[in-house]
Amino acid sequence: MPMPDNTPQQITLNVKLRDGFRFDSFYCGENKPNAEAVTLLQDFLSIRNKAQQMVLWGGPHSGKTHLLQASCARDAETSQVVSYIPLKIMKPSGIEVLSGHHQSHLIVIDDVDYVVGDLTWETALFNLINTSREQKQLLLISTKQNPRKLDCELPDLASRLIWGGSLQLQALNDEDTVTALQLRANKRGFLLNNLVVSYLHRRYPRDIESLMKILDTLDDESLKQKAVITIPFVKKVLAQVNI
Repeated sequence: MPMPDNTPQQITLNVKLRDGFRFDSFYCGENKPNAEAVTLLQDFLSIRNKAQQMVLWGGPHSGKTHLLQASCARDAETSQVVSYIPLKIMKPSGIEVLSGHHQSHLIVIDDVDYVVGDLTWETALFNLINTSREQKQLLLISTKQNPRKLDCELPDLASRLIWGGSLQLQALNDEDTVTALQLRANKRGFLLNNLVVSYLHRRYPRDIESLMKILDTLDDESLKQKAVITIPFVKKVLAQVNI
């Protein structure tokens, strides 16, 4: 998966990382419920020449994919070889997507839940975990629930998934989601005023992932049209893309 043009190292598989999914753009919330998890994850990524495993878990829209892709970007920027495998997207490609990552310093597997319960996939994942340990690689995995509670068909996989540490993420509340949206806009170089934020929050899905996708669309269109992002502009653009 090619990284953006300014990234020195390629990531395997034909899946594009989301622009802006970096550690400095991840908002931990007013009371910073996710701050410790982010710090521990960054410490984990600093490990060199030693097999380690970490599971990042939390409910929908808690920021797992953001942090997994931020981890890929951080490692790639230091010229490390990285493999990013989003199983929600890649499952139709078959278990081969879990093979051939011997050269990677970091292997990231997103959405493991999508293959749990399928013995063929579980066996392939079990083998990858064993291989990564033999190769002294870092393995970062995401799941929707505590890895100790995953209903695996393969008992040995269940034990492998709890080999390393686990970090829980909490979804942002509505107030924190608004703040995160405005911070994201600021990082992209424009101001998202309170009226526009309030309109988006009333009329569209409130989860952070959906709002970030909307923000990306608005930013792209405002640059193309050289227009300021106002409520009429939002209505026009989002009507055209059927959001």
